Amino acid sequence: MINVHLKKYPLMQLEDKLKLIFQGQLGPRHLKMDEELIMNNLMKEYNIAKDIDYKYDMIEEISDKYVRVYLKPYYEKYHDFSKLAKAFNLSLDIVNDEEVFINKVKELINIDNKEYINKYLSSNYLISHSKIYKDNYHPFYLVIHKNFISVIGE
Repeated sequence: MINVHLKKYPLMQLEDKLKLIFQGQLGPRHLKMDEELIMNNLMKEYNIAKDIDYKYDMIEEISDKYVRVYLKPYYEKYHDFSKLAKAFNLSLDIVNDEEVFINKVKELINIDNKEYINKYLSSNYLISHSKIYKDNYHPFYLVIHKNFISVIGE
């Protein structure tokens, strides 16, 4: 999946690849919050994203299990985030194999990044998109499990 994303986002940095692997294998598990807070955060992010002139597909596959749902096209189609928040909450309950994630991350190791990746793997796996990625691709999305795409209205 990384190669597919590199074609679409050629400025991806190592941290963007790590984030993609994390989300694709472990989903949104690091973002546990109540539905009201989710809704507030979604509206805040949408209010930033709505004026950005960047063309998003509404749904972007990131693995055989998870997708990113981009806020701007989603809200412009449905005018509400409640179903997306519900799909997100349902996605939090999915149990994933952390070993698969770790093995996929280890596939990225080379002589230049070995120390960085080993440090990352010994952390809590939280990582933000790189500034280059944020500045060029404006990643305003929510990760949900593919089992819940029907919940969001698609």
